[in-house]
Amino acid sequence: MEFTSLIVFFCWFAGGFVSGVTGIGGAMVAVPVAAMFLPMHEVIPLSCILNAAMDGSLAFLYFRHCRVPALWPLLLGALPGSFAGLAMLRMLPGAVLQGAVGILLIVYVLWQRAARPGARKKDSWIAGGAAGFGAGLLGTAISFDGPPAGAYALYRGWEPREVLGTLGIFFLIRSLFTCLLQAKAGFYTPEVIRYAMYGIPACVAGALCAFPVVRRIRVDLFRRALMLVIAAAGLVCLWQAFS
Repeated sequence: MEFTSLIVFFCWFAGGFVSGVTGIGGAMVAVPVAAMFLPMHEVIPLSCILNAAMDGSLAFLYFRHCRVPALWPLLLGALPGSFAGLAMLRMLPGAVLQGAVGILLIVYVLWQRAARPGARKKDSWIAGGAAGFGAGLLGTAISFDGPPAGAYALYRGWEPREVLGTLGIFFLIRSLFTCLLQAKAGFYTPEVIRYAMYGIPACVAGALCAFPVVRRIRVDLFRRALMLVIAAAGLVCLWQAFS
């Protein structure tokens, strides 16, 4: 196994584990590190394939807790957002995409520090559709669909297993649609497919390893450590984009 394949394997094992604990953030951990060794226009479609594998694992483990009514506005918003994200991926160079990834990571960390879970609120077609559009746009363009949907879950006041179940199924459906768009656009080169063969078992294994662990650790402390990792990854992306 060559060095870059090992990088892909370990990056997405860590990403699968992070997604299995928090419901989001797997790509945020894996993509910046992988982008240090692979071109960004390979990393993004590769991440979209592997996101589908991670999301499928979460959907399988937590589907009983999915809030089905909340899926519809998210999915309807994600449809036009995915087409907009595909247009961005076609037009923008790798450095711009990497800079956008870095900015998104920093904004996500700042949002997490400022946000506080509130009381449970009713499903909102406007807020859900906006979150779905943002997830589709960012997921297709830079493979980071977590923050918009995570913000909606926080707004709704869902319990942790509801977040894992609902967002797991939403991300799975959205990721499969993104994979279809990117495949038709010709982004899945033989190199991307070869790396995916290493990344798929890695991210599934990471998500499965998180299943027993999440019951035994204080998730709030883990989230704080995760925020430090994401902030560092964002700074690395920005440094690479401007270097």
